[in-house]
Amino acid sequence: MFEELLEVYKNKVSESERDLEENQAMMGLIMAVENISNMLSTKQQDVDLLGRLIDQVDHLSKEVADLKSQMKTRQTRSTVARPPKVSEGNALDGHTATLIDLMRERPGRYTTSELVEMLGLNKTTVITVMKRAVEMDPVHVKLTQGKRRKLYLSYIPEDQEPGERKEAESSSEGADRVRLELMSMT
Repeated sequence: MFEELLEVYKNKVSESERDLEENQAMMGLIMAVENISNMLSTKQQDVDLLGRLIDQVDHLSKEVADLKSQMKTRQTRSTVARPPKVSEGNALDGHTATLIDLMRERPGRYTTSELVEMLGLNKTTVITVMKRAVEMDPVHVKLTQGKRRKLYLSYIPEDQEPGERKEAESSSEGADRVRLELMSMT
């Protein structure tokens, strides 16, 4: 009988040891899952932080580009060194006079986007200034339209040869059509 009791006791001990090992294995598994969960949440926070940093860098790069454009505009305007006239009455005339002065210094053919950078104004305002420049100085300033409705503003100095002036004027024969299209765009 003693042997039977010893056998039952050994069985109970082995069952207890197995239960203890299973419990320890379950605890180890739970701890591993918690560690993995913590690591994943840390990685998610890192990804979120990285995303916010990328957004901030993107925003800062846009601000830097705007500042560069403003600096370029200020440098261009300062080269003109034209005293502001209070009697002009409207900002559009001031922008137009500045544009004509800039073009007088550097005659050539300018696209709308080049003028946007030069003047530091938005595209719609620049188109209006281009139209106004043609009205203010039709002898020297010519507005033409290229492919895909691209607008060009040209300044033709007085010392240019008559043949070249005729060529430039013939390229602006569609100016009335361009004006009508500009009016429909704005």
